[in-house]
Amino acid sequence: MKLISIFAACVLVSASVEAKTFLFPIPQEVKWAGTTAVLSEKFKFKGIQNKNLQKAADRYLDLIKNERWVPVQVTTDNSTVTPTHNKIQGINFQVSDNTAKVDINVDESYTLEVPKLGGFANVKAKTWIGALRSLETFSQLIEAGEKNTLVAHTASIVDAPTYTHRGILLDTSRNFYPVKDILRTLTAQSYNKMNVLHWHVTDSQSWPLYMKSHPELSEKGAYSAKEVYSEKDVQTVIKHAEGLGIRVIVEIDMPAHTASIAESHPDALICTDVFWAPYAAEPPAGQLNPVKESTNKLVREIVKEATEVFPDSVYHTGGDEINIPCWELHPDIADYSKKNNMTTLEIWFEWTNNLLKYVTDELKKRPMLWEDPIRDGGSYPTNTIIQTWLSPPSTYTALGYDVVVSNFDYFYLDCGHGGWVGLDDRYISPAQVETSEDVFNYAGTGGSWCGPFKSWQRIYSYDFTKDISKDHKGKVLGGELAIWAEQTGPTVIDGRLWPRSSAAAELYWSGSYDRNGERRTVKQSSERFYDWVYRLQARGINAEPVQPKYCATHPNACDLNDPNPVPKA
Repeated sequence: MKLISIFAACVLVSASVEAKTFLFPIPQEVKWAGTTAVLSEKFKFKGIQNKNLQKAADRYLDLIKNERWVPVQVTTDNSTVTPTHNKIQGINFQVSDNTAKVDINVDESYTLEVPKLGGFANVKAKTWIGALRSLETFSQLIEAGEKNTLVAHTASIVDAPTYTHRGILLDTSRNFYPVKDILRTLTAQSYNKMNVLHWHVTDSQSWPLYMKSHPELSEKGAYSAKEVYSEKDVQTVIKHAEGLGIRVIVEIDMPAHTASIAESHPDALICTDVFWAPYAAEPPAGQLNPVKESTNKLVREIVKEATEVFPDSVYHTGGDEINIPCWELHPDIADYSKKNNMTTLEIWFEWTNNLLKYVTDELKKRPMLWEDPIRDGGSYPTNTIIQTWLSPPSTYTALGYDVVVSNFDYFYLDCGHGGWVGLDDRYISPAQVETSEDVFNYAGTGGSWCGPFKSWQRIYSYDFTKDISKDHKGKVLGGELAIWAEQTGPTVIDGRLWPRSSAAAELYWSGSYDRNGERRTVKQSSERFYDWVYRLQARGINAEPVQPKYCATHPNACDLNDPNPVPKA
């Protein structure tokens, strides 16, 4: 019994030391040294040989000095640390590869040693991008000290991402986002160690992307001349992202979600002149004619320019929500189907395979594709990355595909805000109370097809390893949260994305399980998460509140269940 008590005490001490600062996302291994050291007024960086890393170091030093963080969340850890008299003089970097490209599978691992007795902190990383990630961790070790000082909690950290693809999908077609809002989103991503911006730049509602080969697309397809991303705008986004270690993957969704092309190329589209509901997932209707050579020539020219402008080795080809009845309205499809003894679905599968082959063989990019063409029966080269939004990722890893997880019931952040189509009388509640005939406005979706709202707890509960077998030839590359723009825009983007995206970011980086195989839980992460919300806000990200501040200053007082229940007599 005594040995058990001693072991339990050691566990408690270890847990309490780990609570000294709230790290988010939590590194893979943290060994706290139990001391704090003041940052020197002459704090400096040594060994930096990459311009992006130098800019990041300067930026983080300014952040640390201006942030002067004092935790808002009161910790349940009551232990103390011992101050050391020696100061932290700076950070010495040892980086093996200072020219690594920001791209898929780049090494982002690092070690960070903040010495117990002060001196220089040491970072070792295989690439400058890993070293950049260490700066975010280091910034979270720093808090405001007494007499206008800054103090570092000393620790030894070994860290690397669990998944190589950790992203946000941003739709800029339904509603336009100014460049400054995209840049702020990228900055927030970097704070959360995310590394992909999936730019869903065009759709049926508008074509805001200027293309040198086809300027008429945005001239006629954008909402206005002010709502167009110029060549300079695109390069601004790409360069800002690169400096943060973030990839920009462009998606030009095809062959559905293309009605905006009809503004400049009406002959390339089918069913643009009919009411949307029977022929599209949402208004307006319109799909590319997959059997018309002039249409396919236009497609190749668009895709070629997109892959040349965006340097990432992955190109997203789209491919979701095809409406078969739309295509069947046109005699070209019927004739092609009869001549080639193919169903309309098979025509779609053929068109998709041709596009994937073009992207792979001629443009030398790795294609990415929404799951729909496989889910509906098609077969495609397994070098294609599949993005899920409906099926479990294991469905495709078992078939040999690598997968990016974006399942709507966990990761669609625009959900739960009601409907947006006009003249919808389902919102009228005749009895003004719930009845068996009227659940739509009560326990129903309230018009949001993917409701309810996805809370951070819901997101954090997702298990990326579920049903993924070791014998699957494909693997989960990571995930993306999707912020579709039917009901979002620059005025609400921060609150819709943050802090819920942070919950996913920890799963992407740290994994659903720790290195001991223990499942990460909301209970274990909540104090770190709650404080991170306030820290994001302090950094200029308008993260949505998730609790009254009272809860942060009164630990466990807002729990659903009494943490210290009185035993029944």
